[in-house]
This record gives sequence, C-alpha cells and structure tokens, in this order.
Amino acid sequence: MAPRKAVNARDQPHPPPLPRTAEELNALLEERISAAIAQHEANRTQDSGGPSNARRNKNGDSSGGNTAQGCTFKQFLDCKPLNYDGTGGAVAFVRWTEKTEATIRMSKCTADQQVTFATGLFVDEALTWWNLQVQTLGDDVAYGLTWDELKEHMREKYW
Repeated sequence: MAPRKAVNARDQPHPPPLPRTAEELNALLEERISAAIAQHEANRTQDSGGPSNARRNKNGDSSGGNTAQGCTFKQFLDCKPLNYDGTGGAVAFVRWTEKTEATIRMSKCTADQQVTFATGLFVDEALTWWNLQVQTLGDDVAYGLTWDELKEHMREKYW
C-alpha cells in the first residue's frame, strides 16, 4: 500500500472572500443559483437518457413512451386526429374539437404543445385564417394561446 501524503493547510486553496455589500451578495447568489440550475438540467437530461436516446417503457422497448416533456408531433398524429378545413359549420367544429381533445389526452401532450399541434391540423380556409392570426398577433402571442382560448377564437369565427 502506498504511503499517504500528508495534508498541509498551506497546500489547500483559500476559499473566496465573503461578500461585503448587498450587490456582491446578490451577484454571488445569482452565480450560484445559475450554476445549480445548469447542473440540475444537465443531471435531468442525463438521467432521462439524454435528448437523443429513446426512453424505454415497461416492456423494454421504446414504443410510445411519453416523457415529462409531453409528446412529439408524430406521436400526436399517430392518434389519428382529424384535419380541420373551416367548413361544415357548428357540427364540423364540435366534432373536430372533441376528436382533437381526445387526441390531446391520448398523446399526453403538454399544455404548451396543444395549440401548436392542433393548428398543425388546419388546412385550406382554416389554415389561411390561422396564418392571418399569427401575422396579426405575432408568433409568441398566437402560439402562446391556451387550448381553450384557441377554441374560443375558432368558435367566434366558425360557429
């Protein structure tokens, strides 16, 4: 067994000085919190198998395993949602919203994915209407709508 090296206090690095002002304290806190958040995110990504690795379900394969981040658009489409063209009046609108809500539940997409995925089903007149909404409101506001807010805007237009 190799002999242990004696630890000398002079060999140890000195700790950083304590903050003397509120500004220094706030800067130190911000730095430490940012570092902790970055480390947490890195650990979370590593624990989930990384962004490029498929998650395994209880059967040991990677089919259908939704992550905490919701679902992919492909998983959403695998639930066979209906396209919406903006015609057919109230009956077509109600049928589309009911089918889309069922698809949202089955695919387990998150609240921030719902409007993006639902509007991905628009074709023809409905797609033209949605593109105008995005132009008018801006991307962030339009895609920041909740599912209920989108349905209300659509109800006003198509019902």
